[in-house]
Amino acid sequence: MHHGKVGHIAVLALITALLLSACGTSSTGPVSGATQSASVAAPLPEPVGSVAPRAYTGASSTLDIGIAVFDQGLGQATDDGRVFPTVRKAESLILPVILTGFLEDTGAFGVVRVVHDATVQLPLMITGEIREAAGEELALDIQLEAADGSVMLKKVYRDVASQRDYPVSGEDPFADLYRAIANDVLVALESLSSADRQELQRLSTMRFAAKLAPAGFERFIEAGPDGRYELISYPADGDPMLARLNRVRRQDELFIDTVDEQYGDLFDDVSESYNLWREYSYELRRYGDEYEQTAADRKRTARRGSYAAMSQVYASYRKVKIQEEDLRDLVQGFGGDALETVLEVDDGVFRLSGSVDDRYREWQSILARINSLETGDLESPPP
Repeated sequence: MHHGKVGHIAVLALITALLLSACGTSSTGPVSGATQSASVAAPLPEPVGSVAPRAYTGASSTLDIGIAVFDQGLGQATDDGRVFPTVRKAESLILPVILTGFLEDTGAFGVVRVVHDATVQLPLMITGEIREAAGEELALDIQLEAADGSVMLKKVYRDVASQRDYPVSGEDPFADLYRAIANDVLVALESLSSADRQELQRLSTMRFAAKLAPAGFERFIEAGPDGRYELISYPADGDPMLARLNRVRRQDELFIDTVDEQYGDLFDDVSESYNLWREYSYELRRYGDEYEQTAADRKRTARRGSYAAMSQVYASYRKVKIQEEDLRDLVQGFGGDALETVLEVDDGVFRLSGSVDDRYREWQSILARINSLETGDLESPPP
C-alpha cells in the first residue's frame, strides 16, 4: 500500500473538513483568529444584477461630494459573522476609493473626495458600512446625507461575482454594485433645484465656519432638535469676512485633497494583493461548495473524495493566508502614525503627524488661529 499518500489524504481530509465546517455559509472564508460579531444583522437584499450607467440629465452642478472611510461592519453579523479583520480594515479604506471612480464618471459633481470622517463639511456626504466583503459577494449599507442634515438616500446594495470575474484584469468584479450606487446618487442630485444646491453649498460653508469660529458664525445657521440645519443668513458678496472665510476654506480643502491623494496611493499599493486575495477567496468558496456536494454524494454512494480536490482546497486556503499577510504589511499603520501630511500655506510649511483624525484636528486648530490673527479675534480656537 502507498502509506505516504494515504497519510496525506487523511491529513488533507481533516484540514479540508475543518476549513469548510468553519466556513459554513460564510462568504469571507475561514481563518484562525477571525472575529465574530455579537449581533445579527438584517437579511441582505437580492443582488443588483446587471446595471447600466445612468446618464446625467440635471443642470450643471458644482456641488462637491465626499465619501467617508467605510465602517468596517464588525458589529453587523450575517449568518456566522466571520470576517478577516486585516482585510476588512483595508477594505474600509479602499472600497470608497473604488466608488469615487464611478461617481466621477457621471460628470455630475464638482470634486469627489474620500475623507477620513463624515464630520468634514461638504455639501453632500456618503457614508457606508460593510455588510459582506469577499471574493464571492459584496454588500454595502450606503447613506447619502446633505449639508442640511437630510438623508437623501439610505439603501443596502449587494452583488455577487462569478468565475468569469477572476482573475481581475479590467472592471471590478462588483462594478454593477458601484454603478447602482452612483445611479441612485444621481437621482438624488437631480431632485435638487438650483436654489437647493446653492443653499447646501452655503450651509456647508457656514457649518465649517461655525466650527472654526463659533462666536463669529454660529448666528448664520440654526440647528433643530431633529438634527436638521437651516441657513438663517449669509454674508453679502464682497464682505471682507466672507473673503477671509473662503481663503481659510480653501486651505482646509488643501488638507482634504492631500489625504484623498494618500488614500488613492494606498489603493494603488494594495490593489494587486487585494485582487489576488479576492480571487483566492472566491476559489476557496467555490471549492467549498464542490466539497459539500461531494460529501453529500459520498453519503449516498459511499465514494471517497479525491486527493486532488482536497489538495486544491488547502492550496487555495494557503493563498488566502499569504494575501492576507501582504495586505497586513501594506495597511499596517495607515491612518495611524505611519503617514505624515505636509502642507504649505503662505510660505509656511506645516508637518502634521499621527492618525488622520489627529492630523485633521491639529490642522483645524491651526486654521482657527490663522483666522483669529487675521480678524483680531482673540477667541480661543476649538480643541
